[in-house]
Amino acid sequence: MPHILAVRPDTALADAADRMLVDCSPPHLVGHCHRTYQFAAALLGQQGRAFDAEALYVACALHDLGLTPTWDDPVTPFEARGARVAHDALLAWQAPTELADLVRDAIALHLELATRDDARAGVAGVSLGAGADVAGLSLGDLPPDVVGAILEQDPREPGFKDYLTEVIRAQAAAKPTSRIARHVADFSFDTMILTAPFDN
Repeated sequence: MPHILAVRPDTALADAADRMLVDCSPPHLVGHCHRTYQFAAALLGQQGRAFDAEALYVACALHDLGLTPTWDDPVTPFEARGARVAHDALLAWQAPTELADLVRDAIALHLELATRDDARAGVAGVSLGAGADVAGLSLGDLPPDVVGAILEQDPREPGFKDYLTEVIRAQAAAKPTSRIARHVADFSFDTMILTAPFDN
């Protein structure tokens, strides 16, 4: 892949996070989480913001655990559930508490609009990267060759938009007071997914 892409951190924590992601997630979510890291790194770089690649990768890899059948529950908002699961996993892997706390916050806050401007690059990055991959937010800030390289390395699975829309609508219906339910009601977030500037 072209050198314009971020390098996946070669660390034990990154490996553990990737295994956890792959073990419990359908291919649609695995690809989304990998692209989230690439878009996050590219957008932070475009803003001239330094970041800890390991922390960012782990947070991106684990940010949608709460959407998986393994970790979803019928009451807790998926981002809050995923944040707690990721935090517990990182501590079990003997990650530094500071890193575990940052990953927890990045996941818990990634649906909040203000998070894109968080002073902590690792927290802002997950929101930036996920927004780019899900709804095409801030894609215009990146050179087309960067976007193309990301999609070439981690292609969007056929039916990704339909899959994610179904999952998000189910979360909104099951948890009507959650942030994702408010995004669907207030911003037609499900429609934003379907109309994102990607083929699928």
